[in-house]
Amino acid sequence: MSTLTLNEQYLVDKDGRRIGVVLSMQAYQELKKRLEELEAFQSAREEINIVDQLLAQAQQGEQEENLPTFRRRQGPGGMIVI
Repeated sequence: MSTLTLNEQYLVDKDGRRIGVVLSMQAYQELKKRLEELEAFQSAREEINIVDQLLAQAQQGEQEENLPTFRRRQGPGGMIVI
């Protein structure tokens, strides 16, 4: 990824506070392109996270299904019997 050099100019109000920025069309297009790439990356990460969650839930469900069910009861002398 190349480094973007911005030669921005600011619009200021009567009190000298910055209220806007003027960029070249090239700088604007590059920023817009990078933003789209970041949004695509974020969307892909969210999809991966959803898939990971679904896989984890499926694996947990499989583990729970494979576990035998035991009943606890108290045996003679207070001993716990499974």
